[in-house]
Amino acid sequence: MVRPGISVLLQERPELVAGQRIGIFTNQTGVLPDLASTVDALISVADVRAIFSPEHGLYGAAAAGAEVAADVHHSGVPIWSLYGAHLAPTPVQLNRLDAIVCDIQDIGCRFYTYAWTLVKLMAAAAQANITVIIADRPNPLGGMIEGPSLDREQRSLVGGHDVPIRHGLTLGELAQLVQRELELRCTLVVVPCAGWRRDLGWTATGLPWVPPSPNIPTPESALVYPGTCLLEGANVSVGRGTAKPFEWLGAPWIDGVALAAALNAHLLSGVLWRPLRFQPCAAPYAGETCGGVQLHVVDAAVFRPVAAGLALVTTMYRLYADQWSWDRAHFDRLIGSAHVRAQIELGRSLAELSASWVQDEAEFAKRCAAVRLYA
Repeated sequence: MVRPGISVLLQERPELVAGQRIGIFTNQTGVLPDLASTVDALISVADVRAIFSPEHGLYGAAAAGAEVAADVHHSGVPIWSLYGAHLAPTPVQLNRLDAIVCDIQDIGCRFYTYAWTLVKLMAAAAQANITVIIADRPNPLGGMIEGPSLDREQRSLVGGHDVPIRHGLTLGELAQLVQRELELRCTLVVVPCAGWRRDLGWTATGLPWVPPSPNIPTPESALVYPGTCLLEGANVSVGRGTAKPFEWLGAPWIDGVALAAALNAHLLSGVLWRPLRFQPCAAPYAGETCGGVQLHVVDAAVFRPVAAGLALVTTMYRLYADQWSWDRAHFDRLIGSAHVRAQIELGRSLAELSASWVQDEAEFAKRCAAVRLYA
């Protein structure tokens, strides 16, 4: 079984935190393999002064995009939200800390916000001369790189640095890359997880899956998210408020049978499409019957989620041009530029779109070679 970085830290490198005044950047995914709380474990060996939480809060209960207020842990330690009034720790919150331990499960996708909150925390820690210790965790998407790069004008909390949509790095590796390229003067220590390889699927790690956010309930939803989340840049339900978020996809004006047939005709590796109807209990189309599809990943090793997501977008745009409506700013933030949307509107094929980012992928692979910690 893979041992997460927090287990390695506590068992093999306790001197990093013993007797130190520490903060902890974590949420509900911060657990040991037996599901014991990272916060409680660190409280037993260090002087924990503060807890910092990302989007969705320490317990993962807040909805996507909802501001999270400060709180108090059952131990009495203050919980400072980094997704509310402040997106980075304040000098007062960092006062009298020696180090901040990060233990949080990322999902390996550029537009998942946790990595960029960590980068903001690193920048604040650099200003305060505080060490950041990342207890690393596996990337549930493995080591594959896929998707276009990020234009500078599209940078935000759903993409804070120029990496592909599926970047193939663990959070510790990504932090090292960003530190090098943005020249963050933060003292950074990464404690690697033991026994993980880039070709391991989540089940093969032997670790329990704790949903990192309300709408990523399973490893399967994490696997498809880098592609199907692109539909949130249009007037389509991605299944929020259903049993299968990011796997059930549709709208009241979609014919699921026709859409599934068109998508299966692409013959994409590792995925099949099934027509369905569903009623989401969250916007858009809360309480309405939607026609659409479910994607079934039949071979995760060859499945390409970004290509699958663009197949959805291009096919829906072609079949339902009269009903389709972009949220242009949001789609461009997610895909990384205005260029891809413009190419879709010109009728470019999925193959042409995918070919346009092959060079981006190759250049990124060279950039991250020096920070890779795992085979």
